[in-house]
Order: sequence, then C-alpha cells, then structure tokens
Amino acid sequence: MNRIFLVFFVFMLLLSIGEFILKRKGMDGRQQRVIVIFYTLTIIFLFALQFQYYQVLPTSNFMNIFSPHVKRWMDQFV
Repeated sequence: MNRIFLVFFVFMLLLSIGEFILKRKGMDGRQQRVIVIFYTLTIIFLFALQFQYYQVLPTSNFMNIFSPHVKRWMDQFV
C-alpha cells in the first residue's frame, strides 16, 4: 500500500511541476521562487523518506566513542 501511494504521489508531483512550468510566465518572480523552494523541499523530504530505515551517517562509531562518557555522566546524576 505504501508503494502504491508513493507511485501515485510522485506521479501527482510530476504533474504539478509540469503545470507550474507551463504557467510560471504569468507569475511574479517572488511567487516563482517560493513555489520552487516548496517543490525542492518536497523532493528532498521525499528522498529522505526513502532512506529512513537505512543508516545514512555512520553514527555507531560516534556512539562507541561517546557511550562510556555518557554512561559515566548519567551515573553521576543517578
């Protein structure tokens, strides 16, 4: 179900971007910039959503270094 929604959403997004490209000549420059920013953020968040279950940054190395210090710090408060 999620993949069906994703395909439908991407199709509607592409359709909307195509419509924007055709109608942008009658728009103000500021309005065009705001719409482009929203489309860019939507595409970035959609891309980031696809990697929500994958490890993009190797945080395990940082956690191996900082976890003993954090544990000692927490033990001081408890």
